[in-house]
Amino acid sequence: MPYTLGIDVGASRAAAAITRLDGPHRGAPHPVSPVSADPGPFVGRIGDDVPIVLGNRQHNAHELMATGIDRIVEQVAAHHGDRPARVTVTHPSTWGPYRIDLLREALSRVGLGDSALVPEPLAAVTAAAARHRIDGPAPIAVYDIGGSSVTATLLRPSPGGFEIIGRSETAEHPAGADFDDELVALVTAGRPDPGAAAWDDLQKLRQECVQAKHILSVAPEAVVAPLQVRVTRAEFEELIRPLLHQGVDVLLRALSNAGLTPDRLGAVVLVGGSARIPLVRQTLLERLHRPVLVDGAPEATIAAGAALMASRSLPEPVNPVAETVIMAKITDETVVLFPMDDPDAFDDEPATEEPPARPPVETEPPQLVPAKPALAAAPRGRRRRRKASRRGLVIGIITMLLVVACAYLVLQYFNTPLGGGL
Repeated sequence: MPYTLGIDVGASRAAAAITRLDGPHRGAPHPVSPVSADPGPFVGRIGDDVPIVLGNRQHNAHELMATGIDRIVEQVAAHHGDRPARVTVTHPSTWGPYRIDLLREALSRVGLGDSALVPEPLAAVTAAAARHRIDGPAPIAVYDIGGSSVTATLLRPSPGGFEIIGRSETAEHPAGADFDDELVALVTAGRPDPGAAAWDDLQKLRQECVQAKHILSVAPEAVVAPLQVRVTRAEFEELIRPLLHQGVDVLLRALSNAGLTPDRLGAVVLVGGSARIPLVRQTLLERLHRPVLVDGAPEATIAAGAALMASRSLPEPVNPVAETVIMAKITDETVVLFPMDDPDAFDDEPATEEPPARPPVETEPPQLVPAKPALAAAPRGRRRRRKASRRGLVIGIITMLLVVACAYLVLQYFNTPLGGGL
C-alpha cells in the first residue's frame, strides 16, 4: 500500500500520520498510534555544542533526533509492509537555517536525505485548509499549546498555499506540564510531603493526574488513584483559567507585533495535546471572538498536515480534498478537521435511510404563451447583419452605375471631333 508519512516531533511526544495514495481511504490523513520512538527531548538541544552523554558515548542532539525519526519510519514501515513514498518532518517555526541544516544532514546520514523539513504551523494550517474553505486574504493564527510551551504563529494565504507572517511568539507557560502541576497540587493538598524517598510514588501519582486530565476533557469528573481523590471539571478549570489567559496573551502579542488586531483574523487553528481541554477553546472564543478550528485528536494535527504536504510533493500528487473532503464555510463553532479513527475499522459504509415520501402538492397549470414567429425570434445581431448586407448591395450597385456613366462620358469626350463638328 503506497503512502506518505508525516512526523511531528514535539518536546513532550512525537506524533506520526500517513496519507494513503490508493484504496478506499486515499488522500485522508490518519495518525499512527502509538509511536514508540520519542526523539522529542532532543528538540530543544538542536544546535547546542554541548554533547549529550548516553551510556559511555557522547552524541549530538540532531543525531539522536534523526535516529529517533528513523525508528518511527521503520515502525510504520513494519506495520504497513513497505517504506513510505515520501517523508515530511516538521520543526519549530523559531528554527533558523543553522538548526534546519543540522537536522537535514543528520537525516541524510540515516538514509532519510530526501525527507522534507517544514515548519509546524505551516503543516497545521495545511491540515485545516484541506478540510475547510478559507476565503479571502485574512490571516490565520495557529495556536499550539503543547506539553512544555505555547506558540502562536500568524500565516496568510499565498499562491502556493500559506506563508508565515513575521516571527512566532512563544512562551514556556502555560503548557500541559503546568496543568499537570496544578492537578497534582490539588489532589495532594493537606497531605504530608512524602520526601525524596517516595520519588517513584510521586512519578506514579503524576501519571495518574495526567490520565485524570485527559478524562476531564470528556467527562465531568475523574478519580485520581491511588489517593482516590475525586476531581470535577469545574475544579480543574478554575485552577487553569489564569494560565489559559496568559496563553491568549501570547497570541495577542503575536498579533500586535504584526500590526494586526483580532478582528482581522480569519480563524484560529488550535493544535497540541492540551487543546483537548474544552476551556482552551472557550477562552480563545471569549477573548478573540473569532472561529476556532480544533480536531478530535489535536496532538496529531501537525503530523497529519505534514503527511498531506508529503503527498502533494510527489511527481504525480494526490488531491486529498477531491475525494475525502466536503468544503464548508468557517463558522464560530468548533469543527473537526478530519477523522482520526482507524480507517480499517470503517470499510463498510453505513446504510443510508430512504427519505420520507413527500405529500402531493396541488398547483395551478401555467399560462402558456405562444411562441413568436421564427423571424421575430431571430437574434438581434443577425437582423443587423442582414440590414447591413442589403445596404452594402445597394451601395455597390449605385457605385457600379456611376463608374459606367463616367466611363461613357470619357469615351464621348475623346471621340468628339475638335470644333464640335463645324
